[in-house]
Parts: sequence; structure tokens; C-alpha cells
Amino acid sequence: MRIRSILLALLLLVPLCSEAKDVKPKAPVVTPEELLKEALSAYHAYQFEQASTALEKYFTALQRKRLAVPDSAKVLEAQIARAERMYSSADALHVVDSALVRISQLSELLPQGGGRFYSEHQLPDGLSSVATRYLHQSVDSASSTELPLFVFVDALARNSIVPSGGSLTWLAKAGSAWERQEIEMKSLEGASRYLSPFLLEDGMTLFFSTKTSSGLGGYDLYMTRLTEQGNSFFEPTLLGMPYNSPFNDYLLAYHEAEGWGILVSDRFAPEGQVHVYRFTGRPAFLSGSKGGETSELSPDEAYRRATLSGVLYTDGEVLPRPTKGSRAKEELFFHLQGSTIYRYWSDFKTEAGRQAFESAETLRRDLLEQRARLERLRSSWRQARPEARPILRSEIQLLEAALTQKEAQLQSQLNAVRRHEGVH
Repeated sequence: MRIRSILLALLLLVPLCSEAKDVKPKAPVVTPEELLKEALSAYHAYQFEQASTALEKYFTALQRKRLAVPDSAKVLEAQIARAERMYSSADALHVVDSALVRISQLSELLPQGGGRFYSEHQLPDGLSSVATRYLHQSVDSASSTELPLFVFVDALARNSIVPSGGSLTWLAKAGSAWERQEIEMKSLEGASRYLSPFLLEDGMTLFFSTKTSSGLGGYDLYMTRLTEQGNSFFEPTLLGMPYNSPFNDYLLAYHEAEGWGILVSDRFAPEGQVHVYRFTGRPAFLSGSKGGETSELSPDEAYRRATLSGVLYTDGEVLPRPTKGSRAKEELFFHLQGSTIYRYWSDFKTEAGRQAFESAETLRRDLLEQRARLERLRSSWRQARPEARPILRSEIQLLEAALTQKEAQLQSQLNAVRRHEGVH
């Protein structure tokens, strides 16, 4: 009987011992490289808090392995902090349309105003031989870019700003010849090649793009002004959002007399392409006013303002339409959220989202047709006799009002697509 009791007690202890030996599975080991990749991904999606958290974990992982923090990671840390500050006070830029353009086609398709951009092969006679001497000044290979090296010429064709390595050269016309002006341009520390100079009509305010460690990453847009003496520029200032982004921001122009401007950036664009945004109204920073606090806006509106997402992407004559053979491969372009872009109908997760996007596409095509009609009316107004202009003006104003309503309707429809696809 005693032996039986002992055996029974041992049998009862066996499960307890087995249970005590159970070991919880270890959490998967995340390498420092994966943490850095996570930080970069979150940064490019404008998720700055998540980017900071991932980067802190990356620093901790390096410390555990007794590895030094690379300078590039320290630069990223500063970029995240800088971008987060800019995000909270982004300007409200009134974008009226945008287009995806292949970089190789940009010099032919770039909208031009009074002051013009010329690629090297487009330069006028007389200026070409002088400008090209400065255009090809040596610059480090790390700053090479697919973007054309645009030379700026003002509306009167009397002044030209030429990218010359890590600086800019001002040329002025004297008679029929172009001469270099002794105007000092302060160099930014560690800057690469300067790109896309644009001189405003005041003859003093200058925009350009370059790549530095004190920007947001990639090429960034800067502004400077000519001093009162006219022989040098002030220290360039990094522009805020939405002009700059964690991506490459190549070109900014504003035509004061015409009241419109353009911004060229590869944010959320397929490789080898850029977005050309056309906006109206004077940018807030030119008037010395602040962009406003995006914290007072809804998360969607704050994101839209800072990133310029949700504006109309038009193909028109710019983007080649897919052939029948390629329709199944690439049939659409829809920026869902962050770095997520839909390019195939199969990308939609819900039938409701797909149908809502079809409705949005129908509305978008109608908008393109109405815009074309508006341009024809404006052209007719410019050529019309004075007595015929009042009637045309009324028709133009009615169509402009209708387009404003349809644009708001399209934005609402695109937001509905995002809600159906799980974006809140």
C-alpha cells in the first residue's frame, strides 16, 4: 500500500516538473541594420515619432555590441528632429494641379513663366558659350543627379544665374556679350552641386537646391537674398514644409506678376520620375508670415498640407498612356498613405475601395476636360475684342467656380477610397 502511494505521488509530480521546465520562446532578434531600416522607412512616411523610437533602439543595439554610432545615423537623428519641427508649421500651399514627369523629359515639359529655365542644349546663342564654362566646374561624384543642370534667365533676358559646382555664378548682359558679375555667394558647409537657381522679379530673392547634412535628406530647397550693397548674398536659409521633404526637392519658382509657381520633387514618385506641382498665390514665407500650426488641424489635413499628398495627379500629354498590352501591368497611380502607392487594380483590398476609385477616376477625367475648356476660354478672352470680353469673363468665372466644387468633390471621393482601404 505504501509503495502504491509513493508511485501515485511521483506520477502527480511529473506534470508539475514538466510544466516547470517549459521555457517561453525567445523574441526574434532584431539586428541593428533592421532597426536603422525601420527608422528610415518611418521617416520617409512622415512618421517621425516612430522613426525616433526605432533610431533610439538602433543606438542601444550598437552600444550593446560596443560599436560606434556612424555619422550618417547622427545626421538622420538631426534630420528627424528638424522635419518634426517643420511639420508642425507647414505652409498651406494652394496646389491647383500636378503631374508625374520623367526626369529625362523635364526640360521639355517644365511650365515656364517670365523668368525661364534652360537646360544646356536649350541655351540661347551668345549665352551658351559663356554659361557652359561655369556649368561644368568640377564637383564630387556623390552629388551627381539625373536632373538637368538648369540655367536661369530673367524675363528681360538681362541676367542669368548659372550652377557652377558648389556655388552659383551671376552673368549680366553688357551690350551683346554676357559678363560675370563679382557677386559673392556664401557656400553651405558640406554642400554638393547647386541646382535650379531662380531669381524672383524683385531681382534680389534667390531660390536654389543643394544637398547638405543640415537639410532633410536628399536635395533641399534654400532661399537667400542679395545684400543692400549688391555684391554678395546673405547666408542661405533652409525652406520649411511643404517645399522640402525627406526626399529630393529639386526646384522652386514663383512668378510674381503672374501669381503662380511650380515645385519639383520626387516625393512618393516612382524611380526616374518627379512630381511637378503647380500652385497659385504668394508663398507665405515670402511675406514673412508663418504657415500656421498643423496641430490645430486634423491628422489627415496636417499630413496633406506637409506632404502635398491628395492633390490631383494628371497625365494629359505628360504621362504616356498605357497600351492594351501593358494595362494589366500598370493601370493606375494612387497615393494611399505614407509611402504606400497603388499601381495595380489588384492592389485594392476591398471592392468598395475599388469602386470608389473608379468613380474618382471618372470625376478626374471630367475635371481634365473642364480644365482644357477653361484654358480655351481664357485664350479666347485674351484674343477677343473689348466688347466681347464681359460675356467670356462671366463664362470663365462660372466654370472656375464649378471646377472648385468638383475639385473638392474629388478630394472627398479619394478620402472615401482611403477609408474603404482601412486608412483612418
